[in-house]
Amino acid sequence: MKKLNHWESGDYYDKASCASKVDHPGMKLLHSLVSDGSVVVDLGCGEGTRLHLLVEHKMVRRAIGIDISKTAILRAKKKYKNFEFIKANLENLPLYDSFADLVYSAFVLEHTDNTKKVLGEAIRISRKGGDIVLIAPNYGAPNRSSPPYRGSRIGKLMIGFVNDIFYFGSKLKWLKTIPIMEKYDIDYDVTVEPYIKSLISFLRHKNIKVVFWDTCWSEELSGAKLHQKIFRLLASRGVYPFNYWGPHLIVHGVKI
Repeated sequence: MKKLNHWESGDYYDKASCASKVDHPGMKLLHSLVSDGSVVVDLGCGEGTRLHLLVEHKMVRRAIGIDISKTAILRAKKKYKNFEFIKANLENLPLYDSFADLVYSAFVLEHTDNTKKVLGEAIRISRKGGDIVLIAPNYGAPNRSSPPYRGSRIGKLMIGFVNDIFYFGSKLKWLKTIPIMEKYDIDYDVTVEPYIKSLISFLRHKNIKVVFWDTCWSEELSGAKLHQKIFRLLASRGVYPFNYWGPHLIVHGVKI
């Protein structure tokens, strides 16, 4: 996982703080899974706000945040002195096997280079029966794209729809992108476009029992275009594959 220069900017973490909003469905799920006496690990913790919001009213045994950015870790240690923060690459976690009760990553997978390795590490450090929660923009859905995407959106929609109908393999097959480095705004630094459908298949292939998933159609922007509103209506009726096409992905798996 490569570190980008703006990840060392304090302004980056000020802008990214919106990803920790407590009313997001993913945060609500995480809140329900944090229990007293548990070990909680945040992969890509940033400056620690999300971890703090999750465990501040719980008597957890250990709360650990890991991030590749030195700036993020220093800010986290300064703000939240009761937690453990470690500077490390998510592709090589400095934690024991079967270590944690809850491992989660929120709005981080889209910034990874070797996503399979990051997911493998998350699985490795989870105990048997432990919870793994993954939250990310669903940029890889056929009807969506990340800010750095430069291909044909119509072409992506058509090819993605065909793939959803006919492909049921266990590979991630996420589209890689080139981050926009000239300036920074939210998710200009995306390196890969996550897609929930292939993520679920990948996790099941790794002996993870997927107990819940959602693509957060409730989080769709109010000014969405007509075709997105049609896809949302079809998803609400349970029409495949549109239930996989919402704006964000949430996957809750249990290690078996």
